[in-house]
Amino acid sequence: MKIYPHLRVLWIALAISAVTNLAALSSSLAVLLAANIINLLCYGVIAYVLYRLADEGALLSRAFPARLLCIALIALALVFTQLAGENVMLQNFMSLLSMAGSVAGLLSEYYLYWGLDERVIPHAYNYPARRIRWCLYAPLLGAFVASALILAALPLPAVFVQMVGQIIPLVLLWQYMRAVQMREDNPLTF
Repeated sequence: MKIYPHLRVLWIALAISAVTNLAALSSSLAVLLAANIINLLCYGVIAYVLYRLADEGALLSRAFPARLLCIALIALALVFTQLAGENVMLQNFMSLLSMAGSVAGLLSEYYLYWGLDERVIPHAYNYPARRIRWCLYAPLLGAFVASALILAALPLPAVFVQMVGQIIPLVLLWQYMRAVQMREDNPLTF
């Protein structure tokens, strides 16, 4: 199966999600709520792509259920946080649900990027092995550094670091997509 069309949809959903993730640095509750809803829609599109890619490898097949768990947990946390009102105990529980959803999302991304990396050599993509894994590492490192900068009362550098952490996976996935497209359009050329 040709995976380039699915990777293109994945890239668009990740690009929209990356832009909305920058809203996490906002202190406005309305902005955060809108960003979470847009992210859930993007996660739904990503889940569909992972469903379509599930037959392409063992790791890719594990990414889909992990993404579904991520969507379910984050959606529950989002709905119940709005209903929690002033109940601090319920708000804390919903924060834990949201964190569990984020961990499931990281697991899904791990399976996705390692599954894509596992295809590089057997399919002779003109792309360095293990580079696509930085699509997982870069946002994590960016989030940690941005959090430290926010704690140090440096919001502008934090936004810059967060932006770089979100752009790196888009660039790497774009390069990977180009390599896949070249191989799929010219299967006999090495």
